[in-house]
Amino acid sequence: MTAPTEPAAPARPTGGGRIMALDAIRQVAAFIVLVQHFFVIFEVKAQPWMRNGLFDAKAAVTLFFVLSGYVLALSIRREPISLRGYVNFGIRRVLRLYPMHFAATLLALVVLVWARDLGGYSRPLSMPVEFLQSAGSEVRQWLLQLTLVVPGMRSDFANPPVWTLMTEAKVAIVFPFLAWAILRWHPAAACGLVAVLVLGSDWADRHLVGTVALLGQFALGALLARLPREALSSFGQGKWALWLAVSLGLYAVVSLRYTTANVWIAYYLGSFGAAGLIIATLRWDWLNARLTALQRFFRADISYGLYILHFPLMLWLRKLTGEQAVTLLSGTLLFLASFVLTVILSVILMYVAERPAIALGKKLTSSGR
Repeated sequence: MTAPTEPAAPARPTGGGRIMALDAIRQVAAFIVLVQHFFVIFEVKAQPWMRNGLFDAKAAVTLFFVLSGYVLALSIRREPISLRGYVNFGIRRVLRLYPMHFAATLLALVVLVWARDLGGYSRPLSMPVEFLQSAGSEVRQWLLQLTLVVPGMRSDFANPPVWTLMTEAKVAIVFPFLAWAILRWHPAAACGLVAVLVLGSDWADRHLVGTVALLGQFALGALLARLPREALSSFGQGKWALWLAVSLGLYAVVSLRYTTANVWIAYYLGSFGAAGLIIATLRWDWLNARLTALQRFFRADISYGLYILHFPLMLWLRKLTGEQAVTLLSGTLLFLASFVLTVILSVILMYVAERPAIALGKKLTSSGR
């Protein structure tokens, strides 16, 4: 085994070590998902260009997974290859994912019980929420929703965006082993491992489970953590502009998933595009500076809240407003209401649940350092 190659210190991190430019693209991706779900829930007939390409929600999720692999690899590289290192990673991951998930599940429970008591929705939802069709209270399924990893949990039961959290939670069980291998093996062996996961995704999806097929996206992100300091240092503005254009082009290929031989070709071409976008964000000073400025405008990273809270809030607004056909004016007002309410609740939970849980995770795993 070889020692891991140290990544460059490209990004302008915040005081807590966060890379603000990466926070910015994460928030933009979460906003894209929110917009696409608004179109679905309120039955807005948006133009194709507003739904596909760079604005495709599945492309945004692909970016989430690759970016998660990169950030988690930076975290796990600080842990020794040991049971303690594995446990420390698990503690931090649980306290990162679950508190906000619990809050979103409670919100979904309140909204869906209220909506069902009022007769449900007059027209079927384009993105089904199975609780509305269930005959009983489904207490068992609500309990399964809290676990994220127990077999039998249905991602479409209450809050469909939760499927990505299910993926993150399941991947977290094996990610330390995957990251340690990618970070410490010879570079050729690390690249070979990633290639096996990428090329074997279709087989894994058909013969194992979809989560295994997605491991390659996290592994690709982890591989970015080995990018040498000197890599791409000779690039000027023109080369970086071309790099970004090619990366965005590959990223947009996710929209072609149903026209390729199988969906995984499109997903992994999109994953390579997402990886290229992350590299450009980290290494291209011009792009990094502008994304950092955008994040300073945001002031805080509420991408998790934007992603997981908007769906039940939109369901509440749809029922509250009588499910009327959306006009340009009413659609604009409904979108603003959806966005503002999601932001407000995200900020509140960031201070009440998200940040305290992250701080607790760091405190519990920092002894002896």
